Amino acid sequence: MASAKVRWSDGRGPAERQLAALFGQLDRQRRALEGAMRLGTADLRLLWLFSDGHARTLKEIAAELGLEQSTVNRQVNAALGSGLLVRSRRPGGSAYEFDRTEEGRRAFEDDAGISLGAYAAALEAMGPADAEKFLALAREFLDHFRGEVDSAGT
Repeated sequence: MASAKVRWSDGRGPAERQLAALFGQLDRQRRALEGAMRLGTADLRLLWLFSDGHARTLKEIAAELGLEQSTVNRQVNAALGSGLLVRSRRPGGSAYEFDRTEEGRRAFEDDAGISLGAYAAALEAMGPADAEKFLALAREFLDHFRGEVDSAGT
């Protein structure tokens, strides 16, 4: 007799496995939503960074995104080629700086609307009290998780 497969996301088993399964489901749903969006994850991350209106050098982009400069260089060049970013030199400087184009702004706002709209609809379906509680608990969890990650890295 075959045993029934345990689905951690069904609320059975250790809490950490349930949580990992739920995060896995969230990631799958997020990736499915990307199919309705124009931009990929790398472009969205870059354009989100530029949504504050400040141009940046490759070094600044790498530092703010926590990525290797070679990775950022590849991603920025792809975004330049797609017309999402523009490159110029800072006055009196030798380093190039990058900023988003109007097309980059539009593409980001369209895709952010799709992604954030799905989050907003899900929170709204929970009702105001449960949505507020969920967000508060998520912030608390992430604070604790960040502490664990920081201590594991030392």
